[in-house]
Amino acid sequence: MIFPLLAIAEEIVISPAYLPEGRVLDLTYNLPLDPYFCDNNPELCKKIDIERLPKFDMTPRATNGQWILFWTLQVLDIYSTSEALHYDCIKEVNPLFTETPSDFRLVATKGLLLVPGLLYNDYWTEVTKEELDSTNMFYVAVVGNNFRLLNKAKRECNKIN
Repeated sequence: MIFPLLAIAEEIVISPAYLPEGRVLDLTYNLPLDPYFCDNNPELCKKIDIERLPKFDMTPRATNGQWILFWTLQVLDIYSTSEALHYDCIKEVNPLFTETPSDFRLVATKGLLLVPGLLYNDYWTEVTKEELDSTNMFYVAVVGNNFRLLNKAKRECNKIN
């Protein structure tokens, strides 16, 4: 007959309940600190050869706030472009689109260009703060221009549909 290991295994727990009456388990570790230990024991303290250590590039990752701003600007870009294209005097100048792309095409193109590029090899984890700041500043200008044109079209142009 074979017994499962759980049936015969015992759990060892360090608890005061396992100690004889009146005994206290002292788990403190009092290490004497000697600030001159390496001076007094040079054979025990070998100097670290800094030249042999690998050099790591430490670049801070982009923050969650920067990513939230990035995706907010992408949504605002699509929204402002879509709304502006409802006026007869506005045409899309992006060479990836026709002069009047549909809302689906705007979302699909932006998604097909951004998402795979960021997901490939987890590139989104390697984007630096400076790179995302530059991208966000560019899109602030794009979205600002889109809303400026949209407001101008509302004042001076006819709505198509």
